[in-house]
Amino acid sequence: MLRTSFTKLTGCRVPIQLAPMAIVTLELATAVAKEGGLAMLSALRAPTSYLVDTLEKVVSRTGAPIGVNFVIPFLNKETLKAVATRVKVVEFFFGDPDPALVESVHTAGALACWHLGSVTEAIAAERAGCDLIAAQGIEAGEHLRGRVGVFPMLGQVLDAVQIPVIASGGIGTAHSMAAALAAGASAVRVGTRFVAAQESDVHPAYIDALIRARAEDTVLTETFSVGWPDAPHTESCVHA
Repeated sequence: MLRTSFTKLTGCRVPIQLAPMAIVTLELATAVAKEGGLAMLSALRAPTSYLVDTLEKVVSRTGAPIGVNFVIPFLNKETLKAVATRVKVVEFFFGDPDPALVESVHTAGALACWHLGSVTEAIAAERAGCDLIAAQGIEAGEHLRGRVGVFPMLGQVLDAVQIPVIASGGIGTAHSMAAALAAGASAVRVGTRFVAAQESDVHPAYIDALIRARAEDTVLTETFSVGWPDAPHTESCVHA
């Protein structure tokens, strides 16, 4: 067991947070939770009944902490109300930290996390009452809030806040995880690496492309913008 302020706060055994990707299946969330990480589900366009059912199944199979992520432009407050009492962590992304949302999470008995991409947002999240934050670098393989590298971002954020910080972006190896923890992160957020896991249930051709890709194959784009225009994101790689 590797103890950090993240593991003490969340009750996880290892300082790893599964990124709340749309491809996170019940099997993948369960596998991460069983191994001691913080499994996360995405509430983006997910029916409330599906989220509640999946959360309850993961908890019944593992007895482990779990979390759910809400994207602010698509936030459904009824869904938030329904799931907040069933999770350890409620996380928000792509919006300014909102004290009212944080208070609603605390009222439900969960921890509040904000996934953000600047020092200004980090300070605002702490002031809003967040229990922890995820600092996103531009390497992240998802929709982007961050505009600088994860390690420069991490250094700036750690100097600015007192709450635990999760390093988010481009972390897919033991070496990069160790580097992030040595730099002061309390945990790391891993997404693309888990896409290549057996439990992710994505097409084998896509997994093969990820494994064969190199860092220079990662691109910043707005190509996949249906339903969410002008939202930059990256298509990333993972090394076997």
